[in-house]
This record gives sequence, structure tokens and C-alpha cells, in this order.
Amino acid sequence: MDVMSTTFLPVLVSLEELDAEDEEDIVLDEFVGDLAVGYAAGPAYHGLLTWADLRGLRMTVETLRGYAFDLLAKWAPDAQVVGQPPALMLSFGGWESCVVLADDFWERLSAQVPGELVIGVPARDVVVITGSGSRPGVERVRRAVDRLFYAGGRNLLSRDLLVWRRGWEVWRHYPPHPH
Repeated sequence: MDVMSTTFLPVLVSLEELDAEDEEDIVLDEFVGDLAVGYAAGPAYHGLLTWADLRGLRMTVETLRGYAFDLLAKWAPDAQVVGQPPALMLSFGGWESCVVLADDFWERLSAQVPGELVIGVPARDVVVITGSGSRPGVERVRRAVDRLFYAGGRNLLSRDLLVWRRGWEVWRHYPPHPH
């Protein structure tokens, strides 16, 4: 991997989907709930960077974070909110969950929903958006998350709903997901 021609993207990772060995090998940062931040090398963005990869690149984790979040900040304005209230979807070329890490995007969007901004991030390519003040919206987000987990599949992330409070928190004011 040539660091001069490689880009890095911060990606959400489900800690529930990783085994202990993966958690030790992969470069991960804490995020919220059962989610962590990993880093994918591009332009393909397949697989997560390991500590061995980082040593091979002669790069510090701080430098990696800087490159990755700079790229996300550059690309995040291209993300689009689509659909009709009470629940909206995020569109970002299959990497919708990455946008969850772009704080400026959510800060701008938070004023446009009733109540607090609430999202579901059930899979890498699915982010469902509503406001805490919209009971039908919250129910749709909850159902969308539950359906994706019921169907199973690859790249599942979190059953939790998240609330924006100038940073993401697991939303505890709604009945939790059924296990």
C-alpha cells in the first residue's frame, strides 16, 4: 500500500460483529454504544486497516485519523437526505454510515427535524433519520432497524437508535430494541 496514492475513510464498525482477535488487530477508536470507528484504505475501501498496516505505512494513528476525517469532511457535503417525513434516508454511495461521523452535517440538519435528531444505523449503507418529536417517524426508524436485523445480511451495524446532542448518544428514551 503506497501512502501517497491511498486515501483513508473513517467507517463505523459493529463491535458485536468482531471477535476479540479482530478487535486487537484492527485500528479502532471508541464511538458510541456498540459502535467503533475503523479506517478503510481506498479508493476501494474494502477491509479495515490493522496495526500492522499502519506500521507498514510508517504512519501514526493520529496522522491516519487526520487524513481520514479530512477526506470525510471534504466528501460529506455530497451526502443527500432523501424521502418524505416523518422518516428520511441518507444517500451517500453505499457508505451512508460514514456520514454519521461528520458532525457539521448533523449540526446543520438537527434544526430541521421536530425535537432532537434521531437516527438508526442498522447497516453500513443505511441511515434512517427522524426527530424525537415525531412519534410516527421514530416508529418508522425503529421498524427499519428491526427489519434489517431480522433479515440478516452483511455489514450490519447497530440495533440502537442514536440521538444528536452535539455528538451522538444512544437514545434511552425510546423502548429498547427487542433481542
